[in-house]
Amino acid sequence: MARPPSIRDEDILGAAREVFLAQGVRATTAAVAERARVSEGIIFRRFKTKEGLFRAALQPELEEPLEVVELPSRVGQGTVVDNLHDACVALIGFLKVRVPYMMMAWSNPGPSGLPVAVERGEHPGSKVSQAVTDYIQGEVERGRVRPMDPALFAHALIGGVMNYVMGQILRLPGAEARTRSAPVFVRQFLDLLMNGAHPPGSPAPPG
Repeated sequence: MARPPSIRDEDILGAAREVFLAQGVRATTAAVAERARVSEGIIFRRFKTKEGLFRAALQPELEEPLEVVELPSRVGQGTVVDNLHDACVALIGFLKVRVPYMMMAWSNPGPSGLPVAVERGEHPGSKVSQAVTDYIQGEVERGRVRPMDPALFAHALIGGVMNYVMGQILRLPGAEARTRSAPVFVRQFLDLLMNGAHPPGSPAPPG
């Protein structure tokens, strides 16, 4: 009976992620093999080519946080701001891990010029966007937020969170909001989204 392999594919992929994220697409399979403590031959037997290893490594199965996915089940419970706050803070933690992989995947697209996952019909973020949209729609129906386009609200909310995450990852200068902790940023951002920018005590703008 053949002996089972002493190293799992996931062990190799974990080492590859560390190397590719640190060195970029120019990282060598030799560097990955050294990090994983295996021979290059094992890598090529498992993943055939460096490109195959790269693609497998940069598509880890990361589940969206439950605080976001289960938002629709929170309709009518607690406060809208608290529910969105918890979801956004969890989403920031998720994106800080996911976004670097996404950036690397975009740097090595498939034949169509898009990341391979998108070519297969997978659209990262669609589940998150749908959850926020459904939640806001439910709260609109219960009168806990004013009538609005829930998809537009989800777009603004997720876009702001993504901008915050990108600013932290890239350490963009001149963006003071991005230096705030995630809970503080989210609370202040939600205050702006929920209350708008019109002066206190003045009527809300029409529409």
